[in-house]
Amino acid sequence: MKRKSIVVILILLSILQLSCDNAKLETAKYAGVYSFGNNPDHGPTGQITVYPESDHTILFFMDISRGAPSYNMGNLYGSVKIKSNKGTYYAKYEFNEKPCSFSLFFSGNKLMIETIKDCYDCGFGGNVIADGVYKKVQNAKFDSFIDMTGKKYFFNKTKPEDYAKILK
Repeated sequence: MKRKSIVVILILLSILQLSCDNAKLETAKYAGVYSFGNNPDHGPTGQITVYPESDHTILFFMDISRGAPSYNMGNLYGSVKIKSNKGTYYAKYEFNEKPCSFSLFFSGNKLMIETIKDCYDCGFGGNVIADGVYKKVQNAKFDSFIDMTGKKYFFNKTKPEDYAKILK
């Protein structure tokens, strides 16, 4: 009886470890915080937290600023399918005339973002765009992000579509 209990406990612990540990996901190598610019008084700044959602998708939270003189800002929470270090984000918001779409490319410790032609309507402030080369500044996996209202959200508990509903 004692031996069966130990075997059951070991099996349960193994299952728990597999379900909680997403470090084995293909996208785990992208996890971390990426940043560009260091002073909004001298130009655009941005930060993106990347979370491995599955073997083929990441979740990201982007917080960017145009910098001086307007200091317009924007943030975005989304999901992207990644294949061969590349992905494309696409969303069409009902309040914008055009869609929001940009390509992401991971290379070493960098994340490059380029807006797809005429697809700048991401809900950001005036003249704020996501384009740039973001350098990985923290390699750890972060389970949450704090949006511009100061509220903390957990990637594994709040899907991007649910977050969008919260903001309405």
